Amino acid sequence: MPQEHMIDLAEFSKADWTIMLHDRVITHFTLNEGTTVTIGRSPEADVVIDNTAVSRLHSRLELRDGIHYLTDLNSKNGTSVNGKRINTKVSIGDDDSILIGKFKLCRSTETVQKASSSYATSMDIDDETVFVSSPQPAAADVRQSPLTGKEAYRLTVIEGNASPKNLSLDGKSSVKIGKDSSCDLIIPGFFVAKAQCYVVSKNEKYFIVPQRSWASTKLNDVIIRQERLLRRGDIIEIRQVKIKFS
Repeated sequence: MPQEHMIDLAEFSKADWTIMLHDRVITHFTLNEGTTVTIGRSPEADVVIDNTAVSRLHSRLELRDGIHYLTDLNSKNGTSVNGKRINTKVSIGDDDSILIGKFKLCRSTETVQKASSSYATSMDIDDETVFVSSPQPAAADVRQSPLTGKEAYRLTVIEGNASPKNLSLDGKSSVKIGKDSSCDLIIPGFFVAKAQCYVVSKNEKYFIVPQRSWASTKLNDVIIRQERLLRRGDIIEIRQVKIKFS
């Protein structure tokens, strides 16, 4: 009798995916056999796209028996495969063109896999700068980084009303500061934007990226409107709140 063909799941144990915008890599993540990843704007999503063009829970990607399946989660701006908006779960292949709203989802290449897992890029004129985070274990709030053996970077509120008062950056690819409840560091105030600024990690350095707001974002008493490198001891100021980067 001919031997029955069996699927070797080891061949399909994982797959690397990339999210792109305007042909620039935003982030990449790994999907393992038998698991599901949600993509959306909500902090509850596995891959977070912090942009209003993306629904809170926008799409779901899963890998079952070596086959990838994509589902739109009743998103406002839709999920499309090869130019057609999907309404049910569909199987997808390496050559399919996939859009999560305006973001391109594709299988990673060797070049993409070498890219940084955290990247900031300018959006359309009516959008905020966007940051995407991949699923990763939560880092312990320790004074010393287990990766470098050096004192972990942190943000400390030294003046004004903001919470939490201390925020470790160890293990975090991006931190959102603003008045929205989803922010990592919340600053109340009528003129403070929902996302006032971001502190992001790139190439083992931290940068502050201001967003458009009625309230200015200052670094060491100077108003900033573009990305700036942060150094230990720098003071971020938003309205009456001062935050020390150390």
